[in-house]
Amino acid sequence: MAASCREDRDIRAIALASLGAIALGSAVFGGVIGSFRGREQILYAAIKVPLAMLVTLVLCAPAFHALAAVLGRPWPMRSIIALALASAGRSSLVLLAFAPVLWLLIDLGLGYHASSVAAWLAYAVAGLAALGVLVRGIGAGRGRALTALAFMALFFAVGGQAAWIFRPYLGRPSAKVVPFLRAREGSFPDALFRSFRSSLEIYDDDVHPPDPDDYPCGYPYPYESQECPAGDGPTEGER
Repeated sequence: MAASCREDRDIRAIALASLGAIALGSAVFGGVIGSFRGREQILYAAIKVPLAMLVTLVLCAPAFHALAAVLGRPWPMRSIIALALASAGRSSLVLLAFAPVLWLLIDLGLGYHASSVAAWLAYAVAGLAALGVLVRGIGAGRGRALTALAFMALFFAVGGQAAWIFRPYLGRPSAKVVPFLRAREGSFPDALFRSFRSSLEIYDDDVHPPDPDDYPCGYPYPYESQECPAGDGPTEGER
């Protein structure tokens, strides 16, 4: 498939098959992530995961084309688009393979932060699978390693940021209503680092894990008020 994209063969068929894989795999994975919260969040996440992937492709394809030309691979734009779609299609199929495992873990009671880290790890593995297609599509020749590194850096940076912008996917247990999009807070690397620390029960606001009884409206997060009417806080199960 990667060679066909590079050689400008069967581009239409590859693009259509890849779009189908993106629609199926990433939507199912998104729905599984949304099942942590349930209800409308399942639909929200099923929409946003494919959307984030398509936004990544739209932003990366022109940059891939420019990088390839500068580094000695002046391919047609349609070949770059087909290669990017094929990469995203494979990534989506990997996410589809992870979906049952993540669904089982969530059903068994995996916590919010641990579920978030598990989802990001699945994203990372899927991203590596996508990069495998990209690297094979580059082909042999001078500048292959540099082109591959440039593609990798761009793909992970844009893909991670796009996925972060479209959050939330799980939905915080303390939130009464989960918005379709959350207000911006810091950056993607910062959010990933904080989620990883929280999954290890390391909280930046204190040297000890927060006591749920100290936060009747849920654990504190930036830009969230801790004031709420009596009896409106999360239940014991939500904490």
